[in-house]
Amino acid sequence: MTSDEGEKYAFETPVKPDGKIEDWMTRLDEEMKRTLHIFVKREVFNYAKEERVSWISKQIGMIGLVGTQIWWTFGIEDVFRRLAAGDKHAMKNELLKETKDVNDLIALVRTDIDSNLRKLVNTMIILDVHARDIIETFVRDSVMFAKEFEWESQLRFYWDNDKDDIDIR
Repeated sequence: MTSDEGEKYAFETPVKPDGKIEDWMTRLDEEMKRTLHIFVKREVFNYAKEERVSWISKQIGMIGLVGTQIWWTFGIEDVFRRLAAGDKHAMKNELLKETKDVNDLIALVRTDIDSNLRKLVNTMIILDVHARDIIETFVRDSVMFAKEFEWESQLRFYWDNDKDDIDIR
């Protein structure tokens, strides 16, 4: 599959162009969705095994974006767990991490990278700055619990193991 922007991926199972066109197109559409589901699941799992910029550099746009959003949500909820366990510096430490993440992407976008990766990184910089600003507000306003409105009102991405799919809240 190749997008208009030139991003490419191979189907997990090739779809032969035979039979009625509408049947073939339906099979093609189903395999595209199935393949992307497999890729997202695998790459979300692999995210924590690799340095973030390296992981991002290997992804097609949609997988890079959703994977980082899922892990950002997990990371912030982990911060709330650490706060509850008595780590009073957890949110401030997260703010330092968020700042580093933005700076790492800025450094990457200043290098000679291909146009698709540049689009992905530019989008991720916007998301990362927003994420950093959220955490900065949490630090400023002493947001300490995951059930507080300030966190509940944020767009959060989860990998739901029961559904074996992404859950967006």
